[in-house]
Amino acid sequence: MRRFAAFLLCSRRLAAVEAFLSPGGAAPIVASRQPAMISSASASTALASSSATTNDGEKKITVAVIGGGVAGLSCARALARSSPSRFDPTVFDTGRLRPGGRCSSRLPGDAPKNRRGASRGTVLGNVVIDHAAQILTVPKGEGFGEFAAQVEKWEEEGVIEPFPRGSVCDILHDKKAKEEEDGDEGSGKPFSLRSVNNSQKARMYFGAKGMGSIPAALASAATGDDEETASFQIQQDVWVSPNNGVKYVGGAFDPQWRVSCNGRSLGTFDRLVIAHNGKCADRLMSRTPAKALHSLLRTNFSPTVPQWGGKRMTLNSIYSFTFAIRRDGSPLAEALGGDVIAAFVRNHPSLRLLTCQTRKHPGSARAAPNAEVWTVLSSPKFAKKFKAPQENIPDETAEKVTDLLLASLEESLNLPRGAIGGKDRDGLLDAKLQLWGAAVPLNVWEPSGEAAAAAAATPEGGVEAPTSGFLYDPENGVGAVGDWLLDPSIGGAWESGRRLAEWMVLAEENGKGSKEHVAVSVGLPPDGKFRISKAASQAGIGNVQ
Repeated sequence: MRRFAAFLLCSRRLAAVEAFLSPGGAAPIVASRQPAMISSASASTALASSSATTNDGEKKITVAVIGGGVAGLSCARALARSSPSRFDPTVFDTGRLRPGGRCSSRLPGDAPKNRRGASRGTVLGNVVIDHAAQILTVPKGEGFGEFAAQVEKWEEEGVIEPFPRGSVCDILHDKKAKEEEDGDEGSGKPFSLRSVNNSQKARMYFGAKGMGSIPAALASAATGDDEETASFQIQQDVWVSPNNGVKYVGGAFDPQWRVSCNGRSLGTFDRLVIAHNGKCADRLMSRTPAKALHSLLRTNFSPTVPQWGGKRMTLNSIYSFTFAIRRDGSPLAEALGGDVIAAFVRNHPSLRLLTCQTRKHPGSARAAPNAEVWTVLSSPKFAKKFKAPQENIPDETAEKVTDLLLASLEESLNLPRGAIGGKDRDGLLDAKLQLWGAAVPLNVWEPSGEAAAAAAATPEGGVEAPTSGFLYDPENGVGAVGDWLLDPSIGGAWESGRRLAEWMVLAEENGKGSKEHVAVSVGLPPDGKFRISKAASQAGIGNVQ
């Protein structure tokens, strides 16, 4: 495994993102015009003995953010850019090449971790591939105005691009065609296409250089005309062990957290932010004094959640299968036409989404001019039925899942068996199967109205603070962020991170000289409940509409 340490002076706009996403994976960082550092755990081990000070000479508050997805990066960026900046955040991320979490991309030149991480052939290594999140939208409803403004800015800076109108559709059963079918050699399940992004109100976006452009923008903090100077660090390829990876070493309302990787100390921090979920987050906090916060990190894994919301955070699982076929005579192009880039599969129980990576990223497609590269996402129920260790899918399971996913796609598009890659699938030019084990939250934690009202109370002259979308335990100096706390989407993750940062900044400012405001907790049980996310439960791949 390659280790590296790199220094980067961030530039203003898209150049910073392009540098971040450059082939070879030397992921730069961070939020400013100052030099900032990204490194592996072996390169730096005592980060938090920081001597950074504010403009008025006070020692900055060090913050360890565990998880480098959109929520963690959004939180770190907002803390670093607060004015006056009193926080010194460090993000610890398990990504081998660059941060991003579910919003990551595989780029040309990225070397696989090992043999199992490699694809079958050489085509996929030459194109941009989004293997998890595929579409960015602004969630409906109140509370996403800040994110809508950020999306507009990303579009202006070239970080994201809108899908062309009519290029995203639903694949539906065509009842009329089914009744009139005269028995051709297809599967006998005719379909129809319905556009879902024909209007200005239904704008959908993708990352200009892969969905990883979004976390890259957060990390490189392209600031446009903003003259603020702010920076934070990312420690890449760092596994903060669920067993004693974090340890509370402070006192009541005098928090200190020691963070470790493989038994080696990464430093002691004044605050801790948990920006990931699943079993690892549960185990990470299980031996700490933050019992109320930890209780919400306990996780169920299921393709469904009760209509009343359930008792625990519920995550589904999804298979992501990317494959390359010959462009000439492509059965998918013949079935869908040449304008469809992404399609929600609504006529087959095993599938949820199909997207063409080479249509979405035509620049990288020039490296494979004779191939089309597609990604299909399974339904959660399919993934549960064929679930396997995601880091080590047995060959027999991988072969079976591959064939079933392609057969399901053939059925959905009324193609004959074996139309995609042949009956033995040996006609595929390249392929790679991944299991997204802790995929999408199906429910979200919602604090009670009474708890929110109490959290909103501020000292005289204070600014009203955000009261939902994150967790914060002031006694132990620990918070949590993620889309499971607001909305199962990229927007939900971004907004959750931003809200916690805003709360921490306001609490620090309003709490000067007293602990009254600093001592107010946010979102912790028993005041609250889980509610089902109907959009995520119906789509199975998050709220993208």
